[in-house]
Amino acid sequence: MPKKNGFIAVSVIYSFFLVFLMIMLANATKNAQTRSLLTTMKDDIKANLNMDSGFIVTNVPKKKENDYQVGEEINLVGESWLVVENKTDTIVLILKRALNNTEITEALGLEQTNTHYFNSACNETSCKVRMCLTEYSNNYCFVESSSNFYPYDWDNSIAKRIIENWLDNNANLQKICRLQYDETLNRRVCTKNTLIWMNFQNSAKEYHGYIRIPTKEEAEIGKNTWVKNNGGYLATEAWTLSSESPVAGASRIYDIGGNLLTNEEVKTIRPVIEVQKN
Repeated sequence: MPKKNGFIAVSVIYSFFLVFLMIMLANATKNAQTRSLLTTMKDDIKANLNMDSGFIVTNVPKKKENDYQVGEEINLVGESWLVVENKTDTIVLILKRALNNTEITEALGLEQTNTHYFNSACNETSCKVRMCLTEYSNNYCFVESSSNFYPYDWDNSIAKRIIENWLDNNANLQKICRLQYDETLNRRVCTKNTLIWMNFQNSAKEYHGYIRIPTKEEAEIGKNTWVKNNGGYLATEAWTLSSESPVAGASRIYDIGGNLLTNEEVKTIRPVIEVQKN
């Protein structure tokens, strides 16, 4: 006859083992719930802090895995941006929204905010402006006749003046830049080295700067992501840098949807920046 003591001993060991497993399972479940709760709280805290200008997010973290994808939305300096291009150490971003009436009229000056610059589609949600003027100007591309015109290039565009003014007067962007004049370089530089001095083209000429608008090629790459509905208000109604040869005295410029337009057209402005990953 088997000894009862052996059976009891084995039963006790199995009982302790089962209790141990139950305790471990309960702890694992609790830890998973805690991690999930903490993640949610961190996201909420980050979002709330970012609404306070004293706690604006001013850097883009460098991911170890699942790096940034074209069209991904991120928050930086109190604004929503969409990824245009992901590089090893930097990331190119486009503003999700279009610049509005206040931002554009401040850039152009009140005495210049007339129908030569933009039409009635200019409000606090967005503002459609021209790249060129429809009358003679020493500062901007213009058309007076097929034999008397000044073709578009980025340096003499209205959009360039608007976005550079937006950068200069954007207190939150300045937190990642701190523009100061460098006599050696004969230009202003971002002393924090977070905002990148970019090289870019308008299809014909190379330019440099801390801020620009997207190229037609970038829009084509992102046409299924940031160009469409998730690209913000009037996403397919914005200018690009890219130009085409003038015809009959009119400059021709691509919009973000790939349409070839003339200087008579009006479109929204969406700035592009390149930021160092931290």
